[in-house]
Amino acid sequence: VSPTEFREQFTKIRSRDYHLVQHLMFECLVTRGDGTAQSYLGLNEVVVSSGAALRMIDVHLAINGEPVTTYSGDGLIVSTPVGSTAHSLSSGGPILRQDLAAFVITPICPHTLTYRPIVESADKQFTIRLLGASTRAIVVVDGAAIVDVTESHRIVIRRAPVAFGLVKLRGRSFYETLRDKLRWGTTPAYRGEP
Repeated sequence: VSPTEFREQFTKIRSRDYHLVQHLMFECLVTRGDGTAQSYLGLNEVVVSSGAALRMIDVHLAINGEPVTTYSGDGLIVSTPVGSTAHSLSSGGPILRQDLAAFVITPICPHTLTYRPIVESADKQFTIRLLGASTRAIVVVDGAAIVDVTESHRIVIRRAPVAFGLVKLRGRSFYETLRDKLRWGTTPAYRGEP
């Protein structure tokens, strides 16, 4: 609920008139060239980005070990349904219902116009590598810059063994929330305008 709705909805929350929704989470494993690895847990997305370098990077994607393609551009986003309405959406990705067990792979400013977002089962494992010995990038998990990566790193994203439980009040649909948050059906408001 929004802060303005909280007061009027408080009695429902207090009387437990709600249901618990389990949201898909991911685990991002970043393995260095020497074999050491660090694992990160997230709810929204993993972004492999050229960062402030302002240069194109080549990002290779494999799903369950099968090569998919190499994206040339500013990077790649792998997002959950919850994250599909954030960075992925602003990069041209689709909106997923939050109860879907799926990930969205969205290229960021791809150099080739035929690269489109892909929706894939959350039961798959996504492996990302940079190509090019001089290439550097950053991995961002849920908006926090985590680690600098090079060609020697491997990034694996998979469904986490845990889910994120969120209280959902009855009477508010997924599409009603989208209409409110994305202002569907209203005149666009621009910054600085009333």
